[in-house]
Amino acid sequence: MQARSGRTPPPSAAAERRRADLALVAAFLRGEPAAERQLIEQLLPHIKGACRTLMRSGADVDDALQVSLMRVLEGLAGYRGDAGLDRWARRVTINACLRLIAQRRRYQQPIEDGADVERVPSPRSSERLVDAIPRRVSDYLDRLSEEQRQVIVLRHVYEYSVREIAELLGARVDTVKSRLLYGRRNLRRLVRRDVAIGAGSSIEADRQEEAP
Repeated sequence: MQARSGRTPPPSAAAERRRADLALVAAFLRGEPAAERQLIEQLLPHIKGACRTLMRSGADVDDALQVSLMRVLEGLAGYRGDAGLDRWARRVTINACLRLIAQRRRYQQPIEDGADVERVPSPRSSERLVDAIPRRVSDYLDRLSEEQRQVIVLRHVYEYSVREIAELLGARVDTVKSRLLYGRRNLRRLVRRDVAIGAGSSIEADRQEEAP
């Protein structure tokens, strides 16, 4: 019988990345300035991206960025490497943004999204979300209700599952499915209207709809 090799197989890329992430966090927690700079340079683009995607106005983005960066840095002591550092920071940022949105809407009337549905197609469904996009995607997202916008972004941009979105929002799974369904319908309606009458004309129509 051939003797079994005593060599340990090389670590996977994921294991190497986890080890590097944990080492960087440990150096940051020890107060090493170089680690702090590296950490912020690595995570800031992910934090900014999530804030810009979830928040509507520039002022809201600035507020969310400050709060999120603070939450990420404060939470590093509890980071255990279960997820990649970038993904972990993005999730912390999303939670911070959602809390800010909830605080600002606390005294507003909630928007009804319609009845619950049992099934929502995945983002890879044969029915595409949009066929043509005359305007920027962010312009269409800004026309949705806050609830629909949040679930569309979390599902299609960050690829969270419906159950994960429900946990993030503190909502029922069926409620998330409903918001996804109606959000997709509204996005398709907005895009098709732009295709039919032209983006410039639809912008003017939007202004007339919003006028008192």
